[in-house]
Parts: sequence; C-alpha cells; structure tokens
Amino acid sequence: MKILVTGCAGFIGSHLTARLLKEGHEVIGVDNFDIFYSRSQKEKNLMPVLLNSKFKLEEDNLATMSFVKVLKGTEVVIHLAGQPGVRGSWGASFGRYLTNNIQVTQRLLEESKGSKLKRFIYASSSSVYGDVPVPEGTEAQFLNEEMKVQPKSPYGVTKLAAEHLCQLYNVEYKMPTVALRFFSVYGPGQRPDMAFHRFCQSILREAALSIYGDGKQVRDFTYVDDVVDVIVASITADVVGQVVNVGGGSPCTLLEAVTILEEISGTTCAKTFLDRQKGDVISTQADTTKLEKLFGFKPKVTLREGLTREWEWMKKFVQSEDDEIAIKANVQPIIGVDQEAIAQVKADEKAGKKAAKKAKTNAAKKDPAQAELTDAPAEPNESNG
Repeated sequence: MKILVTGCAGFIGSHLTARLLKEGHEVIGVDNFDIFYSRSQKEKNLMPVLLNSKFKLEEDNLATMSFVKVLKGTEVVIHLAGQPGVRGSWGASFGRYLTNNIQVTQRLLEESKGSKLKRFIYASSSSVYGDVPVPEGTEAQFLNEEMKVQPKSPYGVTKLAAEHLCQLYNVEYKMPTVALRFFSVYGPGQRPDMAFHRFCQSILREAALSIYGDGKQVRDFTYVDDVVDVIVASITADVVGQVVNVGGGSPCTLLEAVTILEEISGTTCAKTFLDRQKGDVISTQADTTKLEKLFGFKPKVTLREGLTREWEWMKKFVQSEDDEIAIKANVQPIIGVDQEAIAQVKADEKAGKKAAKKAKTNAAKKDPAQAELTDAPAEPNESNG
C-alpha cells in the first residue's frame, strides 16, 4: 500500500514511518524540518529509514507545495504535521498555528478529495477538551468523545478546527476521514520541549527540574508505540467519520511521574516550580471505551516501562549532543585520555610548529635557495603514491 505521512521526521512520524516500512508499505514522507526544534534531531529520527528503497522523502512546506506528485497513487494519508505547543500559541506566533494546523489541513483535504483514498487519518490532540469542570469533592472526570469540547489554548482551538474540517469533508465529499485525539505522547525521540525530555536532560546535566505550576496536574501519558499501533490499525478498522481518544491508560500527576523517573535514574532531583502557563489544563484523562470497542485495543506499555525506555534513549541522545558540540569546537573526545594529556599534546604540536618556523627563518638567512626547497611539497614515494 502507498501511504503519505506528513511530519515524517517528527517524533511520532518517524516511529510510524519505520513501522509502516517494516510492514512492507511504500511510504512518501513530507517534512519541512521546521525550526521549532533542531533539524539535527529530526535527521537522526529518519536515519533508520533513509536507505529503505520503499521510502521517499519530500522536503517541502505543506502550506505552499504542490500535492500532485505525493498524492499520485496514494491510498492512505496520515496527517501528523502541524504546529505543536500549547504555551507558544499565544500572541504574535498564532499566525503559524493558523497556517500549519488549519490551512494546511484544509489544503490537504481539498487536494485529496478526488484521490479515492482508503483512509485520511488526522492527528488531533487532547487539548481540544480544555478543562472539564469538576464538582468539589469529586475526582477529575475521564474525557470521552461525546463531551462538549472547549479548548483552553489557541493551539487547542486550531486542532479542533482541523477536526471539524475532516468531519465536513467526510459528510460532503464522502472522504474516509478519522480523527485521533492523542494524550501526552512520550518515548524515545520525544521533542525537546516536552516534559520528560526536559526532565531526563536535567537529571543527566545534574540540573534542577523545571516544573510549570505545582506539579499536581494530571496527564494520561501514552507511549509512542501504542499510538503507532492505533494509527496503523486505523488504516483498515471500521472507523470512518469517527473521533477517537488515544490514551495510555495510566493517568497520574506530573510529580508522580517525576518520582518514577527518579527511581529509574537512581537520582533524587532538585525541583524548581515555575508559574503555571496560560493554556495548561488541570487534568487530561482519556476515556478509552470507544478505542477498545472500535479497535479491540488496550495500551501495552506501562508508564514505568515507557519511561525506562525513554531514559535509556536520552542517555545516548545527550552524549551525542555533547560529542557534536565537542566536534564543532574542534575537540574530539578521547575515551581514556585525561584533559592534561590532551593539553600536553596540543602544547607539543604548538612547540613543534614554532621550532619549524624558526628553523625555516634561520635557513633563509643562510641560504635563500635552500629555503625555497624546504617550502616545496614532497614528491610521493612508492608506498603512498
């Protein structure tokens, strides 16, 4: 099957692309390598699939590109690309959210409506719900797809608007759309602005963890492989026209998640509590009844297991970052050699260059012709020629 994946170099997109290729599908991936976070991380995300003959990468901007080539022969569109981030969606930057989350989705739907797709899968977000009122003395409610949605951030507004567009094209053009509402996805390859990535990095750097608010906000953390399982199942499941929650089944407070991470890392962390950010909701807990009914699916990866995997990945990621910084600074880390030894090698090299320059100067004073011979390049000998 030929499948178009937008945002293929991103966190979820790269995991999904690898899975689809493993299952034998042909994948066209589109990504513009947006500056929201480093291009180098996205390139690393794609490294495992770049040499696969069934994968083709189109580096382009979905807001302006022509879709003719990528939609030709395509049977499934999985639209993951978008402008992420609740906190960054306020103020002057909102225009990027309008373009990348609403207008791009409309363009892709419009161009796809004549393509006879088997499925158009849209990646939505739990941010569309906002804060559901909780009566005093009761626990936070699980969020189900029939509830009134009232986003608390401009980001959530744009994700909900794109959901509505998918439903409209399903009704008016019979497009086989489905919207999946993801809840706090985490795992190896997670974006650097997301909580667990930041927490792991702080632990490895021996820095305090920065937590927005009091840390008591509840999130339904969902491991990336479970999300990918649902996306792949959506290609063939009887879910056209539906909106479905994709939650991890293990909601907890941010502080409880931090405690698990401390146990995994063997480190008790200092914590810095920052002001609550506009748009942050108190609780997101997914009611996955519909998910289980339509897909027969339950999350497989527990929070502890998933955090362990992300921790192991982050250790390698931070080390690779350190190596890149060192290489850019012209200092290649040498395992087993201390800094004094490296400094001595550099000093010896400097002294050698100084001595050679002095010898050349002295030779020039005695015999200018001999100095010219000294500057001439060596002829290749039999062994290196």
